[in-house]
Amino acid sequence: MQNKAENILNPCRYHLSPEAKKRLRWMYVIYYESDNNITTSANKIGISREWLSKLKNIFENNDKDPRSLEPQSRSPRNTDNRKRISEETEKKIIEIRKKHFWGKDKIASVVSGKHLLPVSGPTVNRYLHKHRLIDPKISMKNKQAYQNKKERDKRISLKMQARPPREIKDWKPGALIEKDMKLVPKVSFIGARYRFSEYFYSQHTLIDSFTRIRILALTEGATSRESKKAFDENKRRLPFPIAGINSDNGGENEGEFSQKLEKENILHFHSRAGTPTDNPRVERSHLTDEREFYQQGKIMNTFEKQKEEIMKWEQTYNFERPHQCSSSQT
Repeated sequence: MQNKAENILNPCRYHLSPEAKKRLRWMYVIYYESDNNITTSANKIGISREWLSKLKNIFENNDKDPRSLEPQSRSPRNTDNRKRISEETEKKIIEIRKKHFWGKDKIASVVSGKHLLPVSGPTVNRYLHKHRLIDPKISMKNKQAYQNKKERDKRISLKMQARPPREIKDWKPGALIEKDMKLVPKVSFIGARYRFSEYFYSQHTLIDSFTRIRILALTEGATSRESKKAFDENKRRLPFPIAGINSDNGGENEGEFSQKLEKENILHFHSRAGTPTDNPRVERSHLTDEREFYQQGKIMNTFEKQKEEIMKWEQTYNFERPHQCSSSQT
């Protein structure tokens, strides 16, 4: 209807505000959908008959110029009679500001409470600007920070400090992916022999709750950046898109990794602290890794060899090893 209203009632294509465009649509309803009947049009639009009639008169008295539908400013034309604060109050505001450099609310509280001179925070702010006692750079910085906060609050957060609903766990492939990280011992060449060192690689595991397909990636660190890198690698190898992820509260699941999930519109659920049963499939798969892979001599002496062996183990786990959950099928 917007295009029809503008094509017919605004043929000169005047620039209109959103409010004026809305009122122009109302005029279209009157002339072309309600046969000039104000009552029918008002009921259809959902506004009062008196207000619609007044707008119609304004529109017609200005030769149906759509610019006449622009809302008028509500600011007073004459502020000479507006109540002002006393000179004593103004001096007290300036004095306290110069002495303590407090903000408007603290100054208003002290002036009203201690000195019994009623004044509000916005009034204090206006007089601080008047006397140039506010740094414009700081003021603009605070204003921008407030606007940014409002924008952040508008966004729907996809990060939830809660367990996933039971219904989505076995709903469809990719509906819920369980994620966890396992530490893999490094082997170092010490004293002419290979020995276990005090450092670890990080095995990042994703397992689909529905199909039990499991994807592995190995990184040299355990940061959120490494976790994000492993997630990108794992996601490419999954045969279906990811809708939600359930992880623990480790640092590798925050920061860049969490931002990556939010950017890709993936729900991020969290298990309770110290409760591995909230992520049961991936936790149980790590026990299988330990018993059937690492304890069977599959800890390599270089990162490249370890990564190669893990890829072979992933293939064995997914397509060769029988699983009890699927009646001993692969």
